[in-house]
Amino acid sequence: MNKSDAMDAKSAPTPPTILLDHYLKQLKLPSILREYKSLAHQCAQERCDYPVYLLRLVERELLDRERRAAERRIKAAAQQRPRPVRASVPL
Repeated sequence: MNKSDAMDAKSAPTPPTILLDHYLKQLKLPSILREYKSLAHQCAQERCDYPVYLLRLVERELLDRERRAAERRIKAAAQQRPRPVRASVPL
């Protein structure tokens, strides 16, 4: 095995990560899918325990969901047109 083969083997996804990626997509957890590898590396460097890692990961998902919900509300409010005021017709 030469050096480039070894590098390809390290970057190739393993079956657990393939399944995890698939499950995160199915559960619609895009922030966790996007962040779990880099956050795991960061927490390993900081020697964080698993609950801290999990807390940070879920917190990012929650913050991202709140941000997207606010963006959707702003977009929906901008698309609403005011209704014209009807003149009262006396009887």
